[in-house]
Amino acid sequence: SDGTIIGFILPEACDAQLRVIDVSGREILRIDKAYATGFNEEIIRLGDLTSGGMLYYELTTPYGKLTKKMTLLGP
Repeated sequence: SDGTIIGFILPEACDAQLRVIDVSGREILRIDKAYATGFNEEIIRLGDLTSGGMLYYELTTPYGKLTKKMTLLGP
């Protein structure tokens, strides 16, 4: 699949940064945005930006940083 949905919960409204990074540390996608209190989600479409494999997504807020792994399946 060329996309996924990343959901997260914030204790208060704030500015946050969501990045998708490949295993070499190269930033593939970056979203800087103000998010509301509670549950938020971003639809991530990578399309032709990568051929598949292990990726990481990183959410940075005033409350801290969270990094998780994800796998992008190739065609």
